[in-house]
Amino acid sequence: MAYPENAGDLRRRAWVLGGIVLAVLVLLALRLAYLQIVRGPYYADLAQRNLIRPDPLPAPRGRIFDRQGRLLADNVLTYKLSLEVAHPAYRNPDVLRHATQEIALLLGVDPDALHERAQRARRYFAPITLGQDPDPQVLASLIERTDPIPGLRIDVVPLRSYPCGTLAAHVLGYLGEASDDEVAGGLYRTGARLGRAGMERQYEELLRGVDGETYVTVDALGRKTDLFPGLPPRSAIAGTDLTISIDSLLQATAEAALQLARPPGRELREPAGAVVALDPWSGEVLVCASTPVFDPNAFSRGLTDAEWAALRGEARPLLDRVVQAGYPPGSTFKIVTTLAGLEVIGLGHGTTYDGCGGSYRFGNRVFRCWKAGGHGRLALRDAFARSCDVYFYQLGRQIGLARLTRFAASLRIGEPTGIDLPEERGGLVPTIDWYRQHLAAEPPEGNVLNLAIGQGELILTPLELASLVAAVVSDGTVRRPRLGLRAQTHEGRILWEHREPEAMRDLPISTRDRAVLRELLEAAVMDGGGTGSRARVEGFAIGGKTGTAQNPHGDDHALFVGVAPIDAPRLVVVVVVEASGHGGTYAAPVAQQVMEVFLKGKKKKTPEGDAAAPAGAEAVASGSGGDAGGD
Repeated sequence: MAYPENAGDLRRRAWVLGGIVLAVLVLLALRLAYLQIVRGPYYADLAQRNLIRPDPLPAPRGRIFDRQGRLLADNVLTYKLSLEVAHPAYRNPDVLRHATQEIALLLGVDPDALHERAQRARRYFAPITLGQDPDPQVLASLIERTDPIPGLRIDVVPLRSYPCGTLAAHVLGYLGEASDDEVAGGLYRTGARLGRAGMERQYEELLRGVDGETYVTVDALGRKTDLFPGLPPRSAIAGTDLTISIDSLLQATAEAALQLARPPGRELREPAGAVVALDPWSGEVLVCASTPVFDPNAFSRGLTDAEWAALRGEARPLLDRVVQAGYPPGSTFKIVTTLAGLEVIGLGHGTTYDGCGGSYRFGNRVFRCWKAGGHGRLALRDAFARSCDVYFYQLGRQIGLARLTRFAASLRIGEPTGIDLPEERGGLVPTIDWYRQHLAAEPPEGNVLNLAIGQGELILTPLELASLVAAVVSDGTVRRPRLGLRAQTHEGRILWEHREPEAMRDLPISTRDRAVLRELLEAAVMDGGGTGSRARVEGFAIGGKTGTAQNPHGDDHALFVGVAPIDAPRLVVVVVVEASGHGGTYAAPVAQQVMEVFLKGKKKKTPEGDAAAPAGAEAVASGSGGDAGGD
């Protein structure tokens, strides 16, 4: 048999082709072995995930109690509406838009904003929260639909509840939904709610607890069919309970008094202001009140567009004026000017200056006293008690701008106090270097006249002022203000407890000079003609200092610093009533209500038994009572 001349080439080609086929088969076999043996568990897990889905069990947040054990923040079971945006039906964008528009119509929210949220959430394959504690009629409409909205869920979940409503709202704070970045960070699920202000934010890690999970089977359309028996559920772990230093009775007294602290003719305008009261020996904050107020329950339910617009309005109810608002201290700063005089120039009880005729000329400027007719010639005690501006103009001039600003800076009163509240701001106590930097020149010596009476560039928060006075009337030690007292589990096991005050620094003021100042504070309230007479509490010696600060945006701010009792200080109170008038008229009576309840424990009750304005609080609104209402 004859072979073709190219038979050898054909055989070689056949061997090459066979080798290629064999190599491909070997590679396929190896790949198959890799997928089945090496990567088998991984793909089995993926298959299981297509069948099994974790269903979160939200953990109840830790409760918050006041110092007497009164419940301020709790959890209640309620309905939660959510939408599974990963539902297969929503692969069609038109279906998702139609569903969000229909839901928005029922809930009364912006359909475009809801649709945008749904689109963003699709990347996480998790439901978005539509609202908690919905209106019963809305809930009934959703349940009764014959054609269900794909992926719409109605679950029973714990809802953050504040049983006292607006009481201590700025201290407690509120919750907000986790942002995309927070979800991407892995700490929160889509739709989770976390602390955004106050104690809720400061102690978020403590309060939030650990979510649990159940495992459910789903069908090809992603709908839940049953619990999966192969994986046991993981129970949620409730957050840790927190006890704070607030006394809710004193807090309610302060808030009620602030609501009444408005000049005649302004009854329709909600007053703005702040009250802070603390124990000067421990730093524990018993009152931290700010107005206007808000209801933190609204954040738990979910805000409407109108509610959110009101909260962001001109009144700024979300601003915690105790730690986030700065005010010129007005004549309350005469405390610092007096201490500077005692420490720097040897000011004494008998020190007098030219008599007050209602004004004081320095250079080509005339500086007015708050009392147009003047006070005449006064020594230190009467000048402090009656808050004579002309006396303190001359005292400030004798001290000098450099020495007064240096002394004030040594007290460090313009610095944040370090209280356990988020976003505390610092104040401003200018120095010579500050003036040089901002004026690009040496400051005029006349600036000291304004600083001596608490005007000019001075800015302090109510808490900064309270912290300073607390140190002066106690033992000269500045202590860190504190709200958190104790953390414990639901079973009662204490995790931590603050028993000892945290000393931060000592004031550069002698014991003798601090004793002199206490005498002057007492005179301002207890002496005849003292501007703080409306802060008196029958049966107790009260100390204090009024202040009236110029406000470039309207009427003067009213301020008062109170100490109760002055002979054995147990409470320091600072009150600011914005755009109201004299501190002795509008701020001192507010402090009086707080100090009276603290010292006597008395409070007026409505016929229904609810806490109302303390007895005598009507004097705050009318400006009546007492024999002085000046600066």
